Parts: sequence; C-alpha cells; structure tokens
Amino acid sequence: MPDEQAQFTSIAPSASQLDAQLNNHNILDYRPHSSNGRDDAEVNLSAELLPSVMTEELQQVEIDSAIDGENMNFIAADGTNGLQGGNTELSSQPAAASDQEQESRPADPVTVAKTHEESNARDTNKDNDHSMMIKLNLQSSSRNTLDGYVGRGDQDSQNPSKRSKESSPSTDQNATATLSSDGKATSDEFKASYDNMEPAIAQIIQHKLEEIVDVVPLKPLTLRDLAELENSLQIGDKYDYSPDDGWKKDWSGNLQLFEKDVVVNRGYVTSQPNIKPIKIPFYELVAKCSAENNCLRGLELLFSYVYHMKGTPMQAQRILAYAVEKPANSLEHRLEFIIDAIRRITYDPVVLQQDGWITKKAESPEGSMGGSSLIGKRIIWQKYEAVIIAFTLDETWGSLWKAIWVEDLETFDLEADEVQDALAKWEKRQARVHKKKTASANIAAGGTRHAATARFVVEGIEHGIVLALPPKVSRGVMWPARVMHVAETSGFYSGSKSCILGAFLNSNGSSASREGARDPYSLGPMFEWETIEVSENTLKKYPFDSFSVEDLMLGFKFLGLPKAVLSRYLDSHRLALALKTYARKYIPTNYLPGDDDAFASASLTESHVLSVLTPMFPQEVLDLPFDFILRNLPRPNEHASALLDNDETKSETVIDIKSIIDSMTPPSCYGRKQLAQGTDIALSPENNQRKMLILSPSPNFTPMSTRREAENVDDDVIWSLHNFASELLVNLFETSHAAGNLHISYLAQLLSTLILQLRGLSDEFTGFDIKKQKNELKRILCQCLLVKGCGEDFIASSTLPSGYSAATVAVEWRKACERVYKRAVSKLHIDGGGNGYTTVVTDSRCNSHITADGAFERPVRLPAAIKGAKLAGAGTDPNVLLINTVEDVYMELAEDNVIPRAHQRSYIKRLKSKISSISPDDTGVPLTDDSEGEGGDDTKGSRGSYTAAVVGIAATVKAVDMVVGGQCVNVFCAIRPPGHHAGRELRPMKAVSNGFCIFNAAACAAIYATTPLSLGGLGLRRVCVIDFDVHHGNGTQDILCNTHDPRFLYVSMHAGGAHINGFEEEDSDGESFRLKPGSKTTEGIFPGRCGDSSPHDGVLNIPLGNKVTPTDLGTALVSKVLPKVENFSPDLIILSAGFDAHKNDPLGMGGLSAEDFGHVTEVACQLAFKTCSGRIISVLEGGYGVPCCRPRTDLFLPKDEAEKLLDLGEDLPDTMGDPVPGLLRQRLEKCHAEGFLECVKEHVKSFVKFNKRS
Repeated sequence: MPDEQAQFTSIAPSASQLDAQLNNHNILDYRPHSSNGRDDAEVNLSAELLPSVMTEELQQVEIDSAIDGENMNFIAADGTNGLQGGNTELSSQPAAASDQEQESRPADPVTVAKTHEESNARDTNKDNDHSMMIKLNLQSSSRNTLDGYVGRGDQDSQNPSKRSKESSPSTDQNATATLSSDGKATSDEFKASYDNMEPAIAQIIQHKLEEIVDVVPLKPLTLRDLAELENSLQIGDKYDYSPDDGWKKDWSGNLQLFEKDVVVNRGYVTSQPNIKPIKIPFYELVAKCSAENNCLRGLELLFSYVYHMKGTPMQAQRILAYAVEKPANSLEHRLEFIIDAIRRITYDPVVLQQDGWITKKAESPEGSMGGSSLIGKRIIWQKYEAVIIAFTLDETWGSLWKAIWVEDLETFDLEADEVQDALAKWEKRQARVHKKKTASANIAAGGTRHAATARFVVEGIEHGIVLALPPKVSRGVMWPARVMHVAETSGFYSGSKSCILGAFLNSNGSSASREGARDPYSLGPMFEWETIEVSENTLKKYPFDSFSVEDLMLGFKFLGLPKAVLSRYLDSHRLALALKTYARKYIPTNYLPGDDDAFASASLTESHVLSVLTPMFPQEVLDLPFDFILRNLPRPNEHASALLDNDETKSETVIDIKSIIDSMTPPSCYGRKQLAQGTDIALSPENNQRKMLILSPSPNFTPMSTRREAENVDDDVIWSLHNFASELLVNLFETSHAAGNLHISYLAQLLSTLILQLRGLSDEFTGFDIKKQKNELKRILCQCLLVKGCGEDFIASSTLPSGYSAATVAVEWRKACERVYKRAVSKLHIDGGGNGYTTVVTDSRCNSHITADGAFERPVRLPAAIKGAKLAGAGTDPNVLLINTVEDVYMELAEDNVIPRAHQRSYIKRLKSKISSISPDDTGVPLTDDSEGEGGDDTKGSRGSYTAAVVGIAATVKAVDMVVGGQCVNVFCAIRPPGHHAGRELRPMKAVSNGFCIFNAAACAAIYATTPLSLGGLGLRRVCVIDFDVHHGNGTQDILCNTHDPRFLYVSMHAGGAHINGFEEEDSDGESFRLKPGSKTTEGIFPGRCGDSSPHDGVLNIPLGNKVTPTDLGTALVSKVLPKVENFSPDLIILSAGFDAHKNDPLGMGGLSAEDFGHVTEVACQLAFKTCSGRIISVLEGGYGVPCCRPRTDLFLPKDEAEKLLDLGEDLPDTMGDPVPGLLRQRLEKCHAEGFLECVKEHVKSFVKFNKRS
C-alpha cells in the first residue's frame, strides 16, 4: 500500500494544473446539483481528477484497499491530501458566473468572495505517530444510527423527520455573529428551556445537554470547498442512480448526509461496470482517509454548509461550531464529538423550539389526539421504548409528534394514527409488566391461593357502586350493588382476601318480605349484605353517570327478566346513581386504585382491596327512607305516556341526597323556609306534578312552542321561527342582531329563509305530478341538511356572546334544522310513500352469486331473508313496501361513482377480471386469493358474482336516496354477498381472507351519503355505521376510518377481545391470530385483533368475549353506544345487520334470540329519532341459520321418514339448489325452531314499529 500511495501522490495535479482543469470545465461557474444528477455532457470531476489504479478485483470486505486504490482523499490546492489541512487558496482568480446563472442557482452556503485569497485552512494538532483505522460503532444492537424516518416504512427511509421546511442556505455572514455575542439574556433563555423539560424527557437527555460556551462562527465555504464537498459526497455523480442523490431542501436533511453511502471503488466500477460497487457511510470514509491526520475535513465542510443555510436554528449553529472547535485528544474523540452533535441537534429542546416545534407540555388536551399534551408520554415504537418530546402542526403531514428512543437517543416523527398505536402498545406492555410483578409479589409473599384476584380492582370503586352478580337470584343478570367498607363489616364478618360484602340495591325487597309473598326475583331487603366472590365475572364497573328512563327500559329488554321486575330494576339504578353521585361530590377519597398503601391496608385487615378503596357512607345517608322516596317517583308506564308528545329524551334528574339531608337539619327541618318565589308545589295535582318531574325540561333545550297545531291557529304562527328554534336559539338571534353580530344574524336569516321556502313549496306541492313531487321533496330535504351543516360551521367560527356555549348552540341548531326536516316530511305527502312507510329493497340478480357446496354463505339466504321480511308485512302491509328490482341508473351510479370511492381501482379491476374469466357452468371458484393462491378459500363465487355484488351496492345507494329523500323512514336491504369484511384492498387489516365479502355495501352507502352534491352524492355531514354482526367489520373500518375522518363513526359489537385473540407481543410484528369465518379453535376469532381496540375517536369497537350474550350486548348498547352516537349526532345511521350471533346459528358464537335482534333494532331506531329524525337503513351481512331447503339426492329415505325442509314457497327459485353436507345439515336442524328467517322478521318488524315521525 505505501508504494501505491506514493504513486497516487506523485500523479496528483499541482495547484496550477488543478486551476486550469477547473477553468476548462467551468467548475467555478457552479450550481449545486439536483437529485437528478448531472447531464451526460458534464464532466465527472472525480473521474477526471482522481485516477484509478487497480491491481486486483475488489471484494466488499476489502474496503481499506478500495480507499487506497481509489485515492478517495480530498484534493487540496497545493496537490497534497486535503484532509491534512494546509493552505487551499487558488493560484489564479476564477472566472465569475454570469448574472443569469447566478439567478438560476438556489441559495447555497457558499459566499462568493471578491477574490479567492481567503484561506479555508485550519490549524490542527497533528499526531504523526498515531495511525489508526476508525471503527466507531455507531449502531445499536438493533438499528442503524439515524437510519431515517422509521414511522413510514420505505416511503421515507432516508428522511429521519417527516417535517421538511423549504429552507435555502443563507449568504448573510452577519447572521451568525450573535453566536459569540448574544449576551446573558439568550443564555438565560436557553437555560430556562432546559430546566423546564418534562421529567420523563429530562431523565433521558439532560446529561447529554452539555453547556456550550461562546463559539466562533464557522466560515462560509468557497466554491472550491463546495466542489470538494460534492465530489467527496458523490452528489450529482452520473454513476450514482440513487433517488436521493442531491442536496436536500431543508437543513436537517443535508445534515443527515453525514451517513450517505458513497462508492469507494468508483473509478474501477466505471472502467469495469460488471464489478459490484463497494459502499460505506460518508463519515467512515472521512475517518479512514484521515487516519493519519487529526482532521475530519469532509465532515467539517458539511457542517459549514449546513451552518450557513437559511432556516438553520441558531442553537443548531452553536452546536455544530462547538463540535468542531471543542478540544479533542484524538481523531476518534473528534468524530465522537461530531456524531454526538448531530444526535443532539435532533432532540435539543432549544433547537426544536427554534425550528417550530412545541416542547412545553400543554395542561389540557388539544384537538382530537391531544396535541402537545402528549409531550412526556412514554410509547413503544418498533418494539423499543421511546418518549414524545415535541409536537407541531405541519402543512403537509398535519399533526406530528417527535419522539426519542430511550436506548440510543435517536429521534423520529409520528403521525396521529401512529401515535395512537404507539401509546396503546405502551399500555399493553405496562399491563403485562404489572401482571408479572403482581404474580412475583404473590409468590414472594408465600401465598398464591388468592393471587388471581388479590389485585383485582373494579373501575369506579372509589365511588362505592358496582354491578355485581347476585348469589341468590342471578339468571346471569348483573345488579347494582354498594360495596361495603371494611370498617362497616367489623364485628359481624371475619373478612376474606377473595370476597367482599355487597349490599344489593333492591327497593321492593323489604316490602315483599313484610307482606310474606316472596318474589322469586327479589334480591332480599334493601341494603341486605351478601358475600360476593371477587372475579371479573362477578363484578363490573357501574356504567352510568346519568341515564334516561327510556334508554334504561330498552336495555332491560335484553336481560330476559319478567316485565314485573322493570320497576325494581329502574329504582335500583335510581338509587345507585344517587349514591354514586353523593360519593363523588361529598366523600373524600383516601386511596386511589393502584395505590400501594391501599393494598397494604387490605393485607393488614385481612380483606380484599375493594373493601378498602370503597367509600364509607355516613349512617344518616343509609338511614334515609328510600322506599318512600322511590315509591313517589314516576313508574315506567307513566314515563312512556308522558314522553309521547316530546321528541327529545331527557336524562332523569338524579336524587339529591345532600339536599334531602340538608332539609332535615336546622333551620330547614323547622319548616319555616319559604319556597322560592312563593311557589306551592303542594297545590299542583299529583299527576301534573309527576309529569313535571318526568319531563322537567330546561328552557335552554325546549322549543318555545311544543303544543300540537290547532286548526284555528293562524298560518303565520304555524310557520313562525319560534316553532322550530328553542328559546335559547331565539334569544341568541335577537341578542346577536342587536349587537351587530353578522355571523349569528346570518344563521337566523338562513333558518328563516329555509322555513319560508318550505312554506311556499307546501302551498304548491299538491299540484305537481308524482315525479316532480319526489324531486322537490328530495331537494328541500337535502337543503335542510345542507343548511344544518353550514350553520354548524358558522357557529364554530363565530364569537358568541357571553354566557353561550358553542357546543350547546350547535346542538340547538341541529335540532331546529331537524324540526324543519320533519315538518317538510309531514307537510309534503307523497302517495304510497313518505312518513309512516318502511321499505324492503332486494333484487333477484343477487342470486347469481353461487358459492361452493357446503359453504355457510349459501344462496338460499336471500330467499329466506325475503320470506322473513314478508312475514313482517313486506308486500302485504300497505305501509311496508317491497321493491324487487333496482333501476339501472343506480347500477351505473354504483359501478362508476360509488364503488371506486370505497375500493382501490386495482382491487376492482382484479375482481372483475377474475370473475369474467370463470366459465358460466363453474361455481364455487375462489375470488379473493392472492398471486400464491392464498386467502380465497372462504370467498368463492361464480360468473354472476360481480353483478350480484354491484347490485347490492346499487340497492343500498337507492335505500339512502329513499330515506334521505323522504320517500320512507327506514329501509332494509336484503342483498348478498355480504360486505363488511371487504376493504380498500384484499384482506384488510391483516385478515386471513375476505370473509365471504366482495364489495362493502355499508361503507359505499356512507360514502355516497357524504359525497358532495356536486360530485353526485347527497352532501350529508356525518354518517354512523353500527355493526352488530358477530364478527368485527374490518373492511368497513378500513374504508371509512383507517384514519380519523370526522364524517364517519364506526361502531361494532362483536365476539372477540384481547383475552381471546391475544395481546400483540413484541415479537409478533403486528400479526394476529386470524381465522377463517366459522373456525372455532383456541387461537382467536376472525378477523383477528383489529376489533379488540378502538384506534381513534372515529371508531368504537366493543368486543364481547367468546360469545355474544343478550346482557353484554344490551349493556354495551345503553352504556357505550347510545352516548357515543348521540354525541356524534349523525345525519344518517346505517346498520350492518348480521344475524350470526343467534343462539342457533351454525357458527355457535352467539346467544341471542330473534326477539333480541328486534330489541337491538329498536334501540337503533330510537337513536335515529333522537339524532336524525329517524333516518336509518339496514344492510344484510351475516347470519347462516337457514335450514335445508332442498332434499338430499344422495340418500334414500322412506316416505314416512321424509327429511324436514324449510318451505320458502315462491321465494325460492326453481333453479336454485341447496346442497348441504350431512354434518352442517345436523347443525341446521335446530334452526327450524328459530333461526335466520325469524331474525329478519323481528328486525323488519322493529323498523315498521318505528316508521312514524312525530
């Protein structure tokens, strides 16, 4: 190697030769190279100036030989090695660039001096006796240092930060003069930023934030320096075809070029293209070439380039300069300083602040994801622990969070959905760690008998009320109970580490006992304590903070209890909520769940921790005459009659225990306190008083006129604004008009104009033909909903007068617009449709989708669904319409405009091509398999499958048109194949298959409804999809809610859960236990883990365990779904109606009856009336409990032992067969008693029950 090195040195050009070559090739007329590389006509600087002398073929392990052989040293002006420092001034003055060329250059860090006498030499301490090969290990055990942005996969693999500012190098040298003279104020500001870091962040990085003393600004690069730097970085090299070859637009991107891969055998590859190039990172090349010269010139040039770019934060400049100027003992130390500086710049809080990031944690959440309030949160990303250190709103990426890995202090950026995923992974890991610690602690303490439940805590136990399973009369129904404090049990109960004492709130139990007629459903006298075994099966969180009696009555229907128990059930919840509210407000909390002191106290008292965490109610509270109080509250039947004339459901007023006690203490107990304003409640008749207690409307939420219109009322009064807007809204309009608030005044004008248009249309409507009536009705109704959405925007952007809440005003505005909608539907009557009508839409072309023999998804499902709808009155009841054909206009709309908005065009094209290639006689052909033939086992079809799927979408689009357009109140779409597992592409959310689905009808309906009118949709603002199929609708979530879209809310209640599908282990790489529909093993439930959690606010996934039971479903509906959907306030509700959670379904994953499905539909319809004037459609998904419809042809049976078949009559086409294997036939036998057909019947009956708007 020494001989070769001498040879290279001897042939290196002199300074004058170099200048001549540079001038000949116009290198000084320089413009930085773009990422597209040089033009072929340009000269490769390295090929011209760095000769290649190779004696043997290079291998990748021969990097050192390649460097020596290629003479990769930086060329100095005097012909010496540029890495050795020295004088680099040019011997002749270069030709100046033309003005046009100067203007065409992007701003760069080169300051063009008037003459090139300026020296760029640096005096460094040489260590001639020290020759070393730097092998600095900058890699952690699992990742390369700064290997780019890791949150987006390959898309941004070379970008450690998604956020990229449009920055350009600065030519102002004075901009950096403040680095050494900024004074004490700047230092104090920096110190304050460092001192105010979040503890979790300071713990990781504070020891790395070395104080930076005054530094000398780095000198700008000369043109020679820049040419040398580009040559060494191989920027613009015509033999380098990497996509990122070129300078970056932002300063941080250019700083990351320190690890750019450069080819060390470039000249040899040029002469012999078949030779494989050898690449190493730039910093390693610089270190190797500088092994004998204590100077890292290449990195210093790069630092100077970044230093003088426009947009480089001042603190980043200080760090760069300090890394170069800080005294170092050796070249290795200098390289460590430089690497540490590059890392520090990525997480230094002052640098981040100056670069536009927020580093101070917000006290309250900002936006839907929390914004800067997440700073300091710990997360898991790419299986390693990290901490969020900053937040910003970027024009390109939106909300971005910057995080840092704890292990090696590398930073990366995350988007909203990625942050949600990372936070969830941290919570899962903490739960596992806590579980392991608990188990270890129990073993260490010598006791494992109670280990499983020793640390079991019910959420909300600090308020004393839970749902518990009564030991005497259970029927599997959870009942409100008060957990007794350990101090209450002393003297009569010895205590237990695995049991607690609970007082079940049973208002009528005591009276029943006194009368001697024991009710078999009574739980005993009120506050009679019972021993309750502690487990997650016997104790659950009490779900209500408030409730309406109407919602509670709906939930009661799922419990399977006699109607006589309803009053006791209602009173129990009234009492539970009263006690919970009192405890939350007036009883201080001694311990919090998870507090180690609470577990210590439980251990000392030989009791369970729940008995310590529960509050101790004062005796005077427990001694109140609750029987008397509850007996005088309205009964359920009184609520039902009182609410008939009120279109808005109210939460019942909670019993105020504190006020009752106060009224029993002096001076109130003397009865001398006058009632406010002289009101004498006793004068009110009892029935009116009860009704007042039931409704008790707040004037802020009640229309100023709610009485029915009398015939003799003046027409102007009927159409008055006061009949649509609440008192609060009218007062706001008047106040804003007087104050000159144009935005709110415009709202009043908008609503008045809408009412005026409706009034005018109602006078002319009867003179129109039927077609024009339908068009005009649809137009005015869509206009109502457009005005509703427009008004919400005005309210959000307006400054409201003092005392008005934007959220409250928005709610009142929606209600006013919906009242106009209801008035339009009732006034503009269409013969054979409109208010009071339910419609069933189907099409016989759906039968052309023929699956494989023995499949669960059989063609006879559609005739069975139609038969069930007919049993509910479809086609015979004049108010239940049956439409058997979908018009071609909807087929074209679905195929051309709707389906491409929901599914990727590549997916549609692939399916269409696959299906068109099927022979007309073939059936049961896999449709959704990949190129390797995987994933299509359960989704099979025939030549007509594509048409059937498109017809299904067209039917749902027609249904949305009919409901929103006022032709009916609700629609059931009897279609197949099902669709809620079909996503944007094949097998969405890592599912193993498409689950019988081709196109997603529910998602397509939602997209059509929210598409603007100008693009062929209806322009609705918000749509909610509620999915009660036994499987999670991964396809619907993938299409509508892959990221948070404020237009959509997806709710799914399904079988599953993390305890079934498994937690995402750190080595699982996101894979799920994924099974095909119908599989029943211990591995999990199709489609996997995607339904076990809710990724953001636009999704509510409620996994209900191994089997969907009526109690769990009813509790989820009342306590979770109703509040979520009411708060979302949709303009339309779409049901993904799957009936495979039925108790007789062959999948065996549910315990619901047909009546339960009717109750679910009732709840959804009630919800639709509360939020969107009853607009709701239903799309058939799963449900496979259809008994055999055709006799077996492979079995001889005597006539007296004829096989039992389901008679579908004329609804079963003559050409439709039903080949079912023997085992599945046996499983379907019990469906003769009750099955899929009865479920559809109850579903449609509930639609009919709720098809009249008030």
